[in-house]
Amino acid sequence: MTYLNGQRSLGTQLLLLGAIPAILMFVGLMVFFTNARLSDARQDLFDSTQKLADNLAPALEYAVLAGNHNILDEILDQAMAGSSLEWIRVTDVMGHEVGFIGGENIERWPGEETPRPGVHRFTADILQQPVELGGNSSVEWFEPDFRMSAGAVRVGSVEVAVSEQQLTERRTDILLTSGVVGISLLVFTLLLVNRISATLLEPIRALTHRVEQMNHRNYQEIEPTRARVVEVAELEDNLNQLARNLSQLQESRDQTLALSEGAREKAESASQAKSEFLALMSHELRTPLNGVLAMVDLVSEETLSERQADYLNTARQSTEDLLTLINDILDVSRLDQGKLLLENRPFNPVELAENCLASFRHTAEEHGLTLKLSRTGPWPDNPEVAGDAVRYRQVLASLLDNAIKFSNDGQVLIVMDWHQEADDCVFITCEVQDGGDGIPAEQLARVFNSFELLDSSPSRPTGGTGIGLSLVQKLVELMGGHVGLTSHAGEGSSFRFEVPFDLPCASSQVGEVPPGPDMAARPEGTTNRPAPKALVVEDNLVNQRVARTLLDRLGFDAEAVSNGQEAVELVTDQDGRYTVILMDCHMPVMDGFTAAQAIREWERRESRRQVPIIALTADALPGTEDACLEAGMNAYLAKPVRKHQLRLVLSRWVPF
Repeated sequence: MTYLNGQRSLGTQLLLLGAIPAILMFVGLMVFFTNARLSDARQDLFDSTQKLADNLAPALEYAVLAGNHNILDEILDQAMAGSSLEWIRVTDVMGHEVGFIGGENIERWPGEETPRPGVHRFTADILQQPVELGGNSSVEWFEPDFRMSAGAVRVGSVEVAVSEQQLTERRTDILLTSGVVGISLLVFTLLLVNRISATLLEPIRALTHRVEQMNHRNYQEIEPTRARVVEVAELEDNLNQLARNLSQLQESRDQTLALSEGAREKAESASQAKSEFLALMSHELRTPLNGVLAMVDLVSEETLSERQADYLNTARQSTEDLLTLINDILDVSRLDQGKLLLENRPFNPVELAENCLASFRHTAEEHGLTLKLSRTGPWPDNPEVAGDAVRYRQVLASLLDNAIKFSNDGQVLIVMDWHQEADDCVFITCEVQDGGDGIPAEQLARVFNSFELLDSSPSRPTGGTGIGLSLVQKLVELMGGHVGLTSHAGEGSSFRFEVPFDLPCASSQVGEVPPGPDMAARPEGTTNRPAPKALVVEDNLVNQRVARTLLDRLGFDAEAVSNGQEAVELVTDQDGRYTVILMDCHMPVMDGFTAAQAIREWERRESRRQVPIIALTADALPGTEDACLEAGMNAYLAKPVRKHQLRLVLSRWVPF
């Protein structure tokens, strides 16, 4: 097992817990008892030397009184022979030396003024004891009783010197024995601590292994180890209970997943069957409808009365509406199956819009409405873009039909805007404004749902949203654009959709030669330092190219990926070298919210600097910005993104 800095195993902690007090006690007791024994030895030496002097004094009484130097020297020799004294000196009552014997290399008394270091002197008085005579007692000449009495007379003194060097050998023995005993006790204490800690560590290691198995989803119960520690035994019981609960949860989860998988397969099968049924029925219904329309056209060539012509025209219009609905159902079925492919051919968007308005002009006049087309922005003289003209016209026609259906009077205004952000790409915005009753704010989010009633009352003016607006949203998103709606009750509605298109002749459109791959435009005032890295996370290839072009013009070196999973892998592999990330919210495999959360979690785990993540989404509903910020993103931009908007947001983190 790998431990982080500052971490230790439980065994090491327990060993330290027992060793540190034992070592402190060992040192303290060693110092205390060694000093005590050395002090006792020193005191014993001084006491024995003083006792020797006290014993010599009575023995030397006769020799001093009689002046017998032979007896004096003999007594001194005997006393010196059995001891380790430095010297012995005997003086008379006047302080004159009458006898002296020294140890090795000491021939005479060193004197009072020059005592040797570490040498201690002990003195005893030589006393003449009185003689007691009695008829019944025996005569004891000069019997010493070692006590001063009123009849004792001092006749001299004996001085004995001893050196502390005698304690050296004894000190060594004391230190040696104390060290052996102390170390033995220390080793015994450590072994005892190790033994006691083993009784704790073995069940804890077993519990750790058990938890590791549970992390690998092995929830099998284990037999209790019958640990002597109550807390460990309780922990074993709790882990077994947790294993039982997790095992039950796993079984429940497996059953739930199995049921969910079965339900998902059934739902997919039902959806597949529904799509196939819709596609089949759309094709099957088209044949009789074409026959009906053909017969209506043939009948209209006959001579008819005004009423008959009106009836026939109503039948033709109803049949064409039904055919349009069938075509929409077929398109929705293809979109759900991912089989609807877009074309990429040059067309003139202005001519397409004018032709579409012309086809609806008669219907609008019948409703008392006028159709008007307006253009804003720097439109070229002959605008030409590359894309799917059929689907673009289908979207515009659906919105025109919806506007005419819900307008009471006045006009339906179509405003088209040309906004070129890059040399090879242009955004065309088309806004259809009607003069109807408008839509309440609480129902705006439901407008693009298929076949959903906005007003369920019996007196509702319309039947619901139908399938047209849902198809419009899906087609616009398939083309890389987005749809927006602005409406207020009683003030009409405004449907606005924006789609990016390629410019087939970019150089002739803008009147300049685009920069080569190594000549990306840089902001004014930039130096030759390396360009900051940017990552574009977008599943639509056209939007990818637009975002990369904008970033290149702002001085970034941009890369692009098509889903959140690729973004997370690239950010973690590149070790956080990106300066900014532009993140789409709705993508396959992994959406932008989940990707942002994964990146933030990796940054926290690796203690990395947070890379600014800017949300790019066509979802402009209330709460979208809050959801982006909660996911860890730093800012929010609604599509379409303009260069000045992107520059303003990026300026918070990157100086321009």
